[in-house]
Amino acid sequence: MLSLCILIFLPLGIVEGVVNCYGKADGNYEITCHDYTRCHNGLGTHITCPSSQFYNPANERCDTNIHIPCSIQRDCSGMADKRYADLETHCKSYYTCANGYFLGHNFCNPGLVYDEAMQLCNWPVNVVAPCGGASVVG
Repeated sequence: MLSLCILIFLPLGIVEGVVNCYGKADGNYEITCHDYTRCHNGLGTHITCPSSQFYNPANERCDTNIHIPCSIQRDCSGMADKRYADLETHCKSYYTCANGYFLGHNFCNPGLVYDEAMQLCNWPVNVVAPCGGASVVG
């Protein structure tokens, strides 16, 4: 049964992975509302927020002050299985819907926005509006 869950959630990026911090700038990576990895000098530390706290992008740590998007529960009924940009955060985060269920929010790394067409975080110059400034090629 566990292998079935891994096969279902692995393509969606839900299974917690180990972040390789080698060569990465110091900062937080793989950020969700409940946990993140802090990279410092090439070493990573996985941090899980206490049950009464959520990740706060303003101070880049766990906090009792709940911010958008973590305070928003999305209704995924009737929505396609994919990730959607959080417009309230100017696309600096996204949420996942699968089988009509809301699976939570994730944050893009600093400087990136969510690109729904590519289904990944990308540089704003490469992403079409409303999340970026790229021109629509048609």
